[in-house]
Amino acid sequence: MAYVLGLIFSDGNIYKTALSWQLQMKDKELLFKIRDAMKSDYPIELSTKKNAARLRISNFLLTESLNQFGLPSCKIKFPEVPVKFLRDFIRGFLDGDGWITADKNRMEISVGFSNGSQEFLEELVRELNKHVSLANNHLRVRKKITKRGKLSITYGIAWYGMNALNVLRFLYDDLNDDDLYLRRKYRRQLEARSIYAEIEKGHKWREIEFKYKTSMEELLFKLFAEQELNGIQIAKAIGVSSASVYRWLERTKIRMPTKREIIFIKCPICGAQFKQCGGKKYCSLTCAGYARRTGKIVKCIICGKKIYRPLWWFKVNVYPLCSLRCCGKWHGKRLETNVRHRCEKTGQFLPNVSNVSTLEGSFNA
Repeated sequence: MAYVLGLIFSDGNIYKTALSWQLQMKDKELLFKIRDAMKSDYPIELSTKKNAARLRISNFLLTESLNQFGLPSCKIKFPEVPVKFLRDFIRGFLDGDGWITADKNRMEISVGFSNGSQEFLEELVRELNKHVSLANNHLRVRKKITKRGKLSITYGIAWYGMNALNVLRFLYDDLNDDDLYLRRKYRRQLEARSIYAEIEKGHKWREIEFKYKTSMEELLFKLFAEQELNGIQIAKAIGVSSASVYRWLERTKIRMPTKREIIFIKCPICGAQFKQCGGKKYCSLTCAGYARRTGKIVKCIICGKKIYRPLWWFKVNVYPLCSLRCCGKWHGKRLETNVRHRCEKTGQFLPNVSNVSTLEGSFNA
C-alpha cells in the first residue's frame, strides 16, 4: 500500500469523496494491480478515444485521511512512512511524477522527480539520503505562464551517473512478485543499468570492442590464453598501455591478480618493524635523516646536555655549547677567570693567552 500512497501523491486525483487515477492505455495493467491491492471491485474505464485507462474509487474515509497531507492542493506534506516501506512509496511517486532516462547515444543515465511542493521534494531528498549517499541535492525551479495567464511554479531534482544508479538500486533491487511497479519504467531502469555498465568500461574499452567486432573477454582470452602473449605484447597489438591490459585481464578474470608476499623488515635506527616497499630501508623520514648523519653526539661544556654536531663543526670549533644561554655563561666565565682582556687601543675583548690552558683544564674537569 505504500506504493499506492506514493502514486496518489503524484498522479492521484481527489474530488470530494472520490479518488481516481488516469494512466495511459499501455499502463492499464498497473491499475488492475492497484485495484486488487486495495481489495476493490470498482470497474476500470477504458477510453480508446483518449487512449487512457481510469480507476475511480469512492470512499469518504479514504479521501478525508488524504486531506490532512494537503491533497489535492500543490502544497502537499511528506507523510510518515515506515523505513521498510519507504522505497515502495518513493517508487510509486517516481512512477507518477518522476523520470528515468537512458540515452545510449550520449552514454548518460538520470533519475529525477518533479512536483509543485518544494517542502515535499526537500523532505523526499532528505529521506532518500538516509539510505543512499547522493551528491548534488539542490532543487531546480521552473516558472511558466499557463494558457489561462496564471504563473505555474514547479520544483525538480535529478541525479546522473553513479548517483542515478544508486537510486535505481535502492528502488528496484530485490523486488518480490507482490511488489507494485510500472512495467514501462522497470524496463527503462534495466536499460539504464546496462548503459552504466558500458560507461564503466571506459571509452577505450568500447572503442576496441567496436574495432574488433567482438567482446573484450573473447579478445583478451584469444590473445592471452590461446596465443600466449603477455600484457606488453597485447598492449602493442591493440594499441593501449600495458597497465590498461593488466587491469582488463583482472577485471574479466582471465588473469587473476597475483598475491604478493608481505615482508616486514627492521629499521636499523629505531628498531621498529615496517612493511618493505621498494628500496625503502628506514621506517620514517626521521630515521632516514638520522642515518645520513656523519658527525658525533657531544656534551655541552656548561650544562652537560647531549647535542649533535656535524663532522665539519669539529674542524673550526672546540667547545660545544647547546644554546645562547650556555654561550653567554661560557663568555662570562672567561671574563671572570681573566681568559679575556680588554684592548686599550680598540676596546675589543681579546683572549689572554697565558690563562687559556687554565680555563681549558677547568672545563675538561
